Order: sequence, then structure tokens, then C-alpha cells
Amino acid sequence: VPPSPPIIEGLESPNVRAGDTLRLVCLARGGNPPPSLHWDKVLGALGALGWGSRGTGGTGIRVTVTVAPGDDGATLRCHAHSPLPGAGGSTSVTLSVAYPPAEVTIAGTPTVAENGTVALSCTSAPSNPPVQLRWWLGGRELAPTETTRTQAEGRGSVTVSNVTLVGQREDHGRSLVCEAVTPGLGTRSATLLLSVTRGCHVTGGAT
Repeated sequence: VPPSPPIIEGLESPNVRAGDTLRLVCLARGGNPPPSLHWDKVLGALGALGWGSRGTGGTGIRVTVTVAPGDDGATLRCHAHSPLPGAGGSTSVTLSVAYPPAEVTIAGTPTVAENGTVALSCTSAPSNPPVQLRWWLGGRELAPTETTRTQAEGRGSVTVSNVTLVGQREDHGRSLVCEAVTPGLGTRSATLLLSVTRGCHVTGGAT
């Protein structure tokens, strides 16, 4: 008697978040002799899981996975092996992992002459979904001059935002913050202290 095709239980949706723990069961009901089962993952081995054992109403094998950003796009597959011709088969699920950027960095020198200008750039590491980058100086939001988004190597998106500042004396020593907002996953930021320098004016008289 061939077993039923394998099914995966324990996953409500393939849309998961980094840090989630998945407890999955692959089942192949019926079968005489019972099938053997094993899991694998396209983007790497899940570990030494062994083989399924016969349980009530069929064969099942469990796996526990802690989701990492690198699992975005990974396919978890369960194989059922039966000695009967044409029996067995496999079933799979492909994960879509939401994760924030690992870091946010500001490039450029945060020193500007009074009434002069300085350009700075903020870059977020890959994330899914893409982040929204926002600039803040002393608690007030700044308008970026340009924002771009590119596909990262592999999966995820890298976002870059540029801003141009005009040196104002009252902004000296204030915090310049680039904030990366990942929908549903919170924020991450980078901070620099702005230095506004004043030029020297020398006067003198002829003697």
C-alpha cells in the first residue's frame, strides 16, 4: 500500500521574520511498508536530523529552525522514500524572511564652515522590506537631496540617502542622525556630532 504524498504542518505562512522559531512536522500518512522521511534546505543543511519513525496513522519527522536573514528565499523540503514503485515524493515551502538592516553607516566628514556646505551620505545594509531613511539634526527632520535603492547581492535591498547641510552656528555640537525605519521591524540609526567652524578675522593698523 503506497503512502499518501507528504505534507508539511506547523507553518501558517511562508512569510516569517528573522528570529522566529519554526517547529515543522512532515507527515506521510499510511503506507505499508511505511516510508522514510528526511528534510533538507536548498541554502544549506539543516543538520543531522535522522530518519522518520512510524507513528500513529503514518510517519512523521520534526525539525526546529531558527530563522536567520540568510534564510530569505530558502526552500525547506521534505522527501518521502518508499520501496514501492512510484510511491513517495516530496513537498516544500519557500520562506520569505523579513529582516532589518544589520547596520546603518554615515559617510562624510561632519565638519562644515559657518555658512558653508557639506554633503553626507547614509547607507543601510541589506533589508527586507526596504528601509525608509530619514535624517535628523538636533531633533528637526532634514530633507534628503537624493535617495536610491538597489538590489543587494543575493536578496534584500540596500538604500542610500544623501543630504547637504549649510553650516549654522546654532547647529554646532548637535547630533546628526540617519534613521532607518523597517516597516514592522523597528528602527536602526547612526549618529555623528556636527562641528561648525568659524573663520578667523584678523584686523590691524599701520604704525
